[in-house]
Amino acid sequence: MVKVRLKGLKIARSRGKYYVYVRATGKALISGFEGSKAQLIKKLEDPDMIGAYNAHRGTRTYPNQTLGWLVAWYQSDDCAEYKSLAQSTRENYDAALLYLEPEYDAPLDTITPAAVYGVRDKCAVAKWPAFADNVTTTLSSMFNAAVKRGKMPSNPAKGIERARKADPNANREWLPAEWAAVMARAPAHLRIAYMIARHLGYRSQSVVAVTWKNYQPDPRFRMCFRMAHRKNGERHWLPASPLLQEYLALLKVRTKDGKIALRFNGQPWESEEQLQKQSSNFLAKLTKKGLVEPGLTLHGLRVSFAAEIKRVTGANDAQIARALGDRDDRMGSHYTRHVEQENQVALAFFSLMSTGTERDLENGRMQVFQNGGNTSNVIDLKD
Repeated sequence: MVKVRLKGLKIARSRGKYYVYVRATGKALISGFEGSKAQLIKKLEDPDMIGAYNAHRGTRTYPNQTLGWLVAWYQSDDCAEYKSLAQSTRENYDAALLYLEPEYDAPLDTITPAAVYGVRDKCAVAKWPAFADNVTTTLSSMFNAAVKRGKMPSNPAKGIERARKADPNANREWLPAEWAAVMARAPAHLRIAYMIARHLGYRSQSVVAVTWKNYQPDPRFRMCFRMAHRKNGERHWLPASPLLQEYLALLKVRTKDGKIALRFNGQPWESEEQLQKQSSNFLAKLTKKGLVEPGLTLHGLRVSFAAEIKRVTGANDAQIARALGDRDDRMGSHYTRHVEQENQVALAFFSLMSTGTERDLENGRMQVFQNGGNTSNVIDLKD
């Protein structure tokens, strides 16, 4: 979730309670809040609080064909594209548009690709590159909606390059030894999340949302999961692996329609970000101790799920994408490209092997790889 500093607020504390006011109007946003300063800040990050903040500070009317005029239309009930956004996406877009508020007087016909690049570069320095990319993505989505309705002739943010260079190896597959090390040490509430992510390939937003109601009988696999994912609204069916079924049967804390993945206190996760942060902190500790290699992430279990399907079944990109609940077949390739690379390397080794070596492999003399083709010291697995 993108965080934006709410300007113009006054925070006061009296008799152990916090009060938050809009400085310009004196309107109270929060009265008599009991808790720590950190808890208060977290409260101010809630979408409802941001909405109340925007309402109290007043809404300025901008002239037609200015950026502020377009933003007001985009965030209104008249724009179907904005209304259809997932909550997390809408929060990110709202944060980007709030950042752009000083530019709202700009006429739309002055917004060129060069101008968008200027905003992106300035934002990358003032904030950070990922936030700058969120700003350009938000502008592009808003401009696309405007072009469809004749409010703009073209989208000047289309094709803008990203400021943040993504690591192609981020969210890598977990190695078997890493999975064993993590599961042996993870607290129970994280183990539940890890099992769901590993055996269903769910994104973190689905991990925190899946309920026992989604876990249903299936005539072929005994149990399955049926769930509409928030990312794309797709109705997704997936069989539950025997290991996952066995694990879920042992869970004691459950309600008929309640969430499966729960926090340490038995309550649902407040957000996917909360789960991601706790998981990241835990995995970082294991990395520091040398128990796992750097780069382990919760999302990497989605990669592990896809990679196993590829290795075991040889499924194609479209089939893997469907198992992941993705509409785009390219995502099947994205999550398993390292497996395809392994396959290509293996084929290259096999093509270099002599006929005798291939025969040794067929007879179970697998150590030929370790001995560089010398079979004099190979133990026959059939003995």
